[in-house]
Amino acid sequence: MRQSTLGRTGEQVSVLGCGTMWFADLSQAETTRTLNHALDRGVTYFDCARGYGDAEIKVGKAIGHRHDEFFIATKTAKRDRASAAREIDESLSRLGMDHLDLIQLHYVNSQPEFDQIMAPDGALAAAVHAQAAGKVRHIGITGHRPELLAAWIGEFEFATVLFHLSPVQPFSATELLPRAREREVGTIAMRPVGSGAIRRVSESIRYVHSHGVDVVLSGLTTPAIVDENVETLASSVEEPEQQALTSWVLSIENNGCRRCNYCSCPVGIHIPDMLITEPLQRHDWFTPAGKEDWAEATASVHKCEGHEPCRTEPICESKCPYDLPIRSTALRVAGVEAQ
Repeated sequence: MRQSTLGRTGEQVSVLGCGTMWFADLSQAETTRTLNHALDRGVTYFDCARGYGDAEIKVGKAIGHRHDEFFIATKTAKRDRASAAREIDESLSRLGMDHLDLIQLHYVNSQPEFDQIMAPDGALAAAVHAQAAGKVRHIGITGHRPELLAAWIGEFEFATVLFHLSPVQPFSATELLPRAREREVGTIAMRPVGSGAIRRVSESIRYVHSHGVDVVLSGLTTPAIVDENVETLASSVEEPEQQALTSWVLSIENNGCRRCNYCSCPVGIHIPDMLITEPLQRHDWFTPAGKEDWAEATASVHKCEGHEPCRTEPICESKCPYDLPIRSTALRVAGVEAQ
């Protein structure tokens, strides 16, 4: 497994990282088998969160005794100091470890949320205190809005930034990565295959890798998937391949959704899932699981046309910071001409 340097931390980590959210749905035996296999194949970056059900507990039982072989990251989505401090301690206990290599202030998607964590009694203060106490080695930030993350990593010496990057969400490549490199912030790209929706898995992972991120964070839920991902990242991306991957991604014609989740739908459409993966539907690039998620996301799309309050001023569009044509997309998916 190839290695990279995680920003200015100087930490050597595997180019392939293991996201652990899905382990909440697996048994302890499955988790133990997969994570130890990943370690044996050279994967050394593991990402958890206090909010991932019992994933931290399973990870700790599976590989906690091998902590000297890997880098463990987790997250807190709390905004105030007291709650964040409590979750940091809970994560240490659940993982069964005496320190965290990285604590990430999680899912920060708006300026008011950022202001909360940066306040004197905010979550950052808890992370800094934990770092001083030896409970945490590095502090990072995560979010779904790359242009805001690019600004925020200049407000504090965050060691890392975690963000979306995939063929259907390519925005961080231009909106965040240049700034992160300028500040030597470690870059961790999540959901490289759109949460498992994109059929062209290898190309998707190679596309993300082509942007020079420090870690490509993938859902490694079985030994077979570990092996596939390790082989996919066995070599660097040279210019001819990068050009081909870039051309492919440009052909997808994404909808511009960053999954900030500001929008809501009174008739039950899962708007971010619809917007982000609608191009996959047009090109028939869904995995079977992606097709199931698409069906669930758009099950209520036929109700959009007749919802009276949204005919002239769609509720979702008034909340979207990117002014996306959400209603017209929903009507197109429903096979209806926009009025």
